Amino acid sequence: MSNFRLVKREINSMSVIIRNRTIRPSTRDANSPYRIKVENAKLSDEIIIFIDHESMDFRAIYRCKGDLFQESDSIYFKVESLNGKNLIKWRNEITPELIR
Repeated sequence: MSNFRLVKREINSMSVIIRNRTIRPSTRDANSPYRIKVENAKLSDEIIIFIDHESMDFRAIYRCKGDLFQESDSIYFKVESLNGKNLIKWRNEITPELIR
């Protein structure tokens, strides 16, 4: 189970919601997707997703709006390795914007 930490900051009736995920190949099956869960997101909420790795120098930051969480409270990604680099592959057509 992941150790999500919820941080909400109010900005003119919009919330910034932070989600942190750590890629853990030592304890997770390579075919198992990682879940980003955001309950009760408003359309205008900004969701920031920080992804890092338990043993490699890897960090990715994604951004999306609460509209991605209106049909479902979760989005999923898998991690693929290509030439020694980790690639985040979002499930379906739901793709947050990579900002770093």
